[in-house]
Amino acid sequence: MKTQMTAIAAAIALAMSASALAQTSPGSEFNGSRNTIDDMAGPSYDGSGLGNDSLIDQTGDFNSTNVVQWGTQDSRIKQIGDFNTANVEQDDVVGGSGVGENYSLIEQRDKGNRADVSQVGDKNDSIIDQRGGFFGWSAAYNYANVVQDGELNDSWVEQDGYRNSSSVVQDGELNDSYVKAVGDFNKTYTTQTGDELDSDIILSGNGNYTAVEQTGYGHDSFVRSVGNYNYNSVNQSGAMGDPSQQNFSQIRTTGSFNYNYVQQGN
Repeated sequence: MKTQMTAIAAAIALAMSASALAQTSPGSEFNGSRNTIDDMAGPSYDGSGLGNDSLIDQTGDFNSTNVVQWGTQDSRIKQIGDFNTANVEQDDVVGGSGVGENYSLIEQRDKGNRADVSQVGDKNDSIIDQRGGFFGWSAAYNYANVVQDGELNDSWVEQDGYRNSSSVVQDGELNDSYVKAVGDFNKTYTTQTGDELDSDIILSGNGNYTAVEQTGYGHDSFVRSVGNYNYNSVNQSGAMGDPSQQNFSQIRTTGSFNYNYVQQGN
């Protein structure tokens, strides 16, 4: 039940129809992220490096970056503004020198954003895009934390506004997580343990909270919340590798101060 990020992005543009979680065959690439990461390095980069590759591009004051890579990894960091922080750690096996081919892309604009990415395994992809300064705020202070352990896991986080917080933890293979939060003081938590798990969280408004926890095989969760101070919680579980225990949850909320809770298991 692998959902490609290209399909997710297209579905969002089509007003998040019920087909937003249409299933496609598993694949190792994620929304063209690897080409995007290579392109950021400019025409002098031919993508043929045999070791690790790190590019840091910063404009502003008091920014901080930290990149630690073992194996054959790629990291791209671009920061525009002041007081932004980005930390990336990528490895095939912690402390080893195997070929991991993990990819990380972080772009941050405005002030005070922070992104932390830790990827261990093979061919995991992470994109974080943060910006802010809405509604008269002089800084953004968005925070995103992504931890992926396994193979072919994909995470894409977009946060636009002030003091949004997102945490994504994925352990297994072929898991997908997409988070988009537009507004202020939104919080999202995604935890997926297993294989071929898909989570999509789309928030527009202020003070919204969404938590998704999935364990097992092949579950899908889709949450779309438009409004303020809405609460959404999804917990789905099942046996590993058993298609008969796949669960599907879809929550769509428009308004404010709504409460939604879903728990499904087999």
